[in-house]
Amino acid sequence: MFDSILTFAQESQNTGTSFMESVWWIASVVGLWKMFEKASQPGWPAIIPFYDTYKMCEITMGNPWYWLRLLVVVVPFVGWIAALYFAYQMYKAVAVSYGKPETWAWGLLFLTPVFFCMLGFGDAEYYGPMGAGDRRTSQAKSAKTVNFEVMENRKDEPAPQYKEPVVEEVKPEESDVDFTFDEPVE
Repeated sequence: MFDSILTFAQESQNTGTSFMESVWWIASVVGLWKMFEKASQPGWPAIIPFYDTYKMCEITMGNPWYWLRLLVVVVPFVGWIAALYFAYQMYKAVAVSYGKPETWAWGLLFLTPVFFCMLGFGDAEYYGPMGAGDRRTSQAKSAKTVNFEVMENRKDEPAPQYKEPVVEEVKPEESDVDFTFDEPVE
C-alpha cells in the first residue's frame, strides 16, 4: 500500500503535478460531491471542471452563469482582484445556502477542499439558493458562532471576575388536557 502511494507521488511529480495537488483536488471533488447530494442533485458533476462550478452557482445562487464572471482573470492585475471578489461572492452564497454565516466565504475561498468537506460531511443543511428556505430565527442562525469581545484591562482597575450564567427555568404551558393517570380499579 505504502509503495503504491510512493509510486503515485513519484509519477505525479514527473508529470508536473505534485502529490499534494492531487490530494487537494480529490478532497475538493469528494466534498463537492457530498454537497451536491445534500442539495438533492447528482454528485458526478463534481468531477468535471467548469461544469462543477456551473452546477454550484445554479444550486447556491440560482444563477448558473455567474461563474463566467470568474473569467475576468485574463485581464492583467485588475482581473485577479475582480476574480477574487467574484469568487468571494460565490462562496458567500454557498455558505448561506448551507446555513453557515457569510464569514465562511473566507474559508471557502482559501481552504476550499477543507470547507467543502466540512459542508458535505458535517451537519450543514441545504436551504436553497441564497438560503431562501432557511426559516430559522436569527438567534438560531448565530447559535453556533462565537463572538469574542476584546476588553481593555487597565492597571488601575481590577480584572473582571467570572460570573455564573443566569439560567431561567422554563415552565410548560398550561393546557386543558389532564395528564394524570390513576391506577385501574379492580
